[in-house]
Amino acid sequence: MPSPKYTKIEITPKAYLALEAETVLQSKTLKSLASELILNGVSQESLDFAQRAIASNEARTKLNGSNITKAIKDIGITGIKIDEAFLGKVQKKLQEDGYLDTMLYVAQHTASIQRDELHRVLTICEYHKILPLLAADVVRNLNNIESGIL
Repeated sequence: MPSPKYTKIEITPKAYLALEAETVLQSKTLKSLASELILNGVSQESLDFAQRAIASNEARTKLNGSNITKAIKDIGITGIKIDEAFLGKVQKKLQEDGYLDTMLYVAQHTASIQRDELHRVLTICEYHKILPLLAADVVRNLNNIESGIL
């Protein structure tokens, strides 16, 4: 599994030279030594918080990964094509406001067939406890789902 990318940080030239020298002395990479020094320099409270956040994120990812597969299988082929631009708007709404507001938006801005189909898809995603951010990707790719495979 590839490691996530994080925001790059800048350090002073003096700190960088010292870090480079230390990596040579310890036969480590810049990344591993910098990470080690940072983790040794923060409070235990910060370490505990980071550990809880990592555990929570892993649990959410594991839960939603298997549930997305089930939801996509339940959705199946939609049978109608929904305008890509509108699906993009629904995706954005879902990411920003969650299921309930998105269902209201769909009801206000679509014809009956599209409305019913989008409500069905959103209900399935919500039933499977898919995070709205992940459900937004399912909605965005709705026209590409073929027989339960995205």
